[in-house]
This record gives sequence, C-alpha cells and structure tokens, in this order.
Amino acid sequence: MRAGSVIGRHAGEHAALFERAERLTVKARRLEEAGTPSESANNRAGRARQEVEAGLVALRDAFVASEGRDGREAFDLEVSRRFPVLEPRGLDT
Repeated sequence: MRAGSVIGRHAGEHAALFERAERLTVKARRLEEAGTPSESANNRAGRARQEVEAGLVALRDAFVASEGRDGREAFDLEVSRRFPVLEPRGLDT
C-alpha cells in the first residue's frame, strides 16, 4: 500500500517528534485517569500533536495530489491505524 510506505517514511524521518507526541499524550491521559489532570501536561501533549498533525496534513496534501481523491481516504485510514494514541483530529482540514 503506497500510503503506508509514504507515512512510514515520514514517521521514520520524524521519529523523535512522533515519539514525543505519543509519550506526552499517554502521560496526560494517565494523569487524567488517575484523577489528577494537569493542564500543563495537556497543553504540552496538544502542542506536540499539532506538530505531528501539521506534518501529516502537508504530507496528505502531497499524497492526494499524486494519487487523487481516493488517496485521501487511504491516507487517513493508514494514519489512524498506525497512530491510534495520537488520534490525529487535525487532519480534517
């Protein structure tokens, strides 16, 4: 699947950013579930997810330009499959 290879390559090139976003999101959720929500942790996780999402939106735009409209659905499905913790909501642009 072409979307998978494109996303995989991008994630590999930006591995530290993806790992940071996932780690901070997990931490913020863990604090929330423990009954000690942290606005600071949520803000850090949100900013990290926004960075990941911005890169994925640009990548998706390029992918759709080369693959056509069907490429958008394939891309979005692959992102949600690979990064369930991040819940890339920002891709709805």
